[in-house]
Amino acid sequence: MQNFYRNSLICLLLLLFPVTGTAMSRIKDADVVITMKNGTPCFSYPQDEEIRKRPYSFAYLSVSENGPHGGGGWAMQIASSDRKGLLDPNSPETCIQYGVLNPGTKHYHEPAEPLQLNTPYYVHINASARDHGFYERKFHTDFCLVRNEKGEKALVGAEYDGDADAWKCLKPGESPKRGFWQRLFGK
Repeated sequence: MQNFYRNSLICLLLLLFPVTGTAMSRIKDADVVITMKNGTPCFSYPQDEEIRKRPYSFAYLSVSENGPHGGGGWAMQIASSDRKGLLDPNSPETCIQYGVLNPGTKHYHEPAEPLQLNTPYYVHINASARDHGFYERKFHTDFCLVRNEKGEKALVGAEYDGDADAWKCLKPGESPKRGFWQRLFGK
């Protein structure tokens, strides 16, 4: 009988405060570091304290269009567990350039679709460590490619506009607004 009341309370709370899969799947440990290399975004994860204290290494990267279908983009992962020749994308110097297959990796989606200007994208990187157990870190960031005042490709942030029910590119220097779930669960 006690389980019935507990389960009823959980169902009631879920009805009152629905949590979508998207909101929960966007929980992250930190932002992906994005730099431009040869006019293309290049992705890495930060060297924070947790990464430095355990032997984390790259496991998976995906880039997809933000939107109702999340289409387009590209994904790659390590090719085998022996990690031969694998460069860890843990700094801008060893970043993974969009569409470039690094040694020790294989494609999920091949070939990479060209990234469009003024289109919001989502990049996700997983890093894992097997140090007296299994540890996983998740990094992701929303971004857009735009042209700057010199006509060169540049990176800006992207955010979900709840009023318009759509993703949008931010202006250069503009920071995304933190939503309820990001304030509650995000970093």
